[in-house]
Amino acid sequence: MSRVSKIVLMLAVLALVGSGAAFAQTTTTQTLEGTVVHVYGNNLVVKMADGTIKEFNPPEGTTFNIDGVQVPVSQLKPGTKLSATITTTEVPRVVVTEEIRRGEVVERVGGTLIVRREDGTIKKFTNIPDDVKFTVDGKDMSVYDLKKGMKLTAYIVSESTEYVSETDVQRMGTGPAPAPAPAAKPAPVAAPAPAPAPAALPHTASSLPLAGLTGLVLLVIGLGLAVIHRF
Repeated sequence: MSRVSKIVLMLAVLALVGSGAAFAQTTTTQTLEGTVVHVYGNNLVVKMADGTIKEFNPPEGTTFNIDGVQVPVSQLKPGTKLSATITTTEVPRVVVTEEIRRGEVVERVGGTLIVRREDGTIKKFTNIPDDVKFTVDGKDMSVYDLKKGMKLTAYIVSESTEYVSETDVQRMGTGPAPAPAPAAKPAPVAAPAPAPAPAALPHTASSLPLAGLTGLVLLVIGLGLAVIHRF
């Protein structure tokens, strides 16, 4: 019957870019420019500076600084010039993970340890430092003291670095150019004044005096003819 031992293994795995390296945040800036082609709801169709047409769906509540006034997407007008400056900052953050693993020593060669885990898979650990200690039945042991068949419980503490992105977007623009004023209509040319109408006889005049004058002339002619016959 093989001896069953309980081993407490403390391993620290440091994910560093070089020994003692310090992680610095990185910042990138991107500028997008374009002209509004169409707006429907919260969707924005823009003709980019390179001539391509792109559609954007900004988050609800997004506004653009248009000529000093905060304008929501739904109120942008076709022809509005837009500019968005996107600044992305990646900040490093150290993440510490603790795991508890149980298994059985399959083989140990120098500083290399092969362990069969509870799920039956085989895990190989290499280059285990001499100063890593294993507690076996209350006694400290190095990796070189481990034997095949020993049952172990491993407390694995791993430290890694992940980057958290922080994005800041400055949205600006200028309104479309005003429409040109309509051309002034020419002043109408005045029509020439009509010619004055000929003077008309008063409505009270009649043909009776003309008839009397005609009779008088005939009477004078008749008298003249009578005098001629007498001579």
